[in-house]
Amino acid sequence: MKFSLGSDKRLKSQKKIDRLFTEGKRIQKFPLRAVFFAEESETPKIQIAVSVPKKLVKKANNRNLIKRRMREAFRLNQYQLNTSQNLDIMFIYSTSEIMDYAKIEKSMKVLIDSLNSLSNDNISEI
Repeated sequence: MKFSLGSDKRLKSQKKIDRLFTEGKRIQKFPLRAVFFAEESETPKIQIAVSVPKKLVKKANNRNLIKRRMREAFRLNQYQLNTSQNLDIMFIYSTSEIMDYAKIEKSMKVLIDSLNSLSNDNISEI
């Protein structure tokens, strides 16, 4: 099992990010929020992006620390996410307090389980 988070799993397209916020669905588990968009595809692909608002966390080094923790939590738990669709996800940090890795990972696991619990047929209908 490969636990890497390569460039093919990073959401970088501005068009996809814009579509994510206009047409995407949202779920939340403190301190993370997930905005996701699913579309049918023959070859399923998952792409993620992480965001920490400057308005909530003022110092860049703290924002970078939180983003590293979020990416690491997803990287280690990405194998639990099973889907037969293209899935674009943006994880957004939603508190000004700097949480430790364990809390972020627990929240990430709950969000991944929530995405899994939405059946592949119903994920685009939510």
